[in-house]
Amino acid sequence: MSSSLSEVAPHAPRLSTIWAQAAGGIIGAAGTMPWSVPADLAFFKKHTSGCPVIMGRPTWESFPPRFRPLPGRTNIVVTRALPAPSEGDEVSENVPEAVLHDGALWCSSLEAAIGLATTSCPKAPEIWIIGGAQVYAQALALAEVPGVVDGRVTRALVTELQVRVDGDRIAPRLGSEWHPRLLGEGIEERGAVAGTSGSLVSTAVAYRFLEYTR
Repeated sequence: MSSSLSEVAPHAPRLSTIWAQAAGGIIGAAGTMPWSVPADLAFFKKHTSGCPVIMGRPTWESFPPRFRPLPGRTNIVVTRALPAPSEGDEVSENVPEAVLHDGALWCSSLEAAIGLATTSCPKAPEIWIIGGAQVYAQALALAEVPGVVDGRVTRALVTELQVRVDGDRIAPRLGSEWHPRLLGEGIEERGAVAGTSGSLVSTAVAYRFLEYTR
């Protein structure tokens, strides 16, 4: 580890990821989550509230407009094409390539997004990567990231849903250096899962909350 990382480590936030997955590691289908599990949404809100959350543009667009930006969190969106400036948009002084748009900060790279998260939320204990599949993969491959504990992602919270669904986005595989711990489990009686038509069908959904650390 570089000396610069060692110097900031005592005060640096942890860089973490969080996702829910069905059987086979499915995390999404056609830009949406093919399920509704209130217990998982509550788990997500509990852990990410008060912290910056970083996501790709498809993840941002998958949220219903009334839920964008996610409340109580600094929303940072990574996209290759920054939105065109419009009235009320601003350029961040900390990251010149970042634009304030629709209540979120938009950056052209994941590294810029992490840098913006550390400077715009200096007291946040954690920075969360919340999707999608490509952003998860990029984040987990990073090393020597300035300003975060250990210079890399060190924690992953994974909700395992005991359901089978069709999907086109797969969760990253965590290797043997990751150590799991069960945080809780249960059955969500108010759950719903996408049926053959794609529409959500009410059903009970068994789940487990796991914490992976390295």
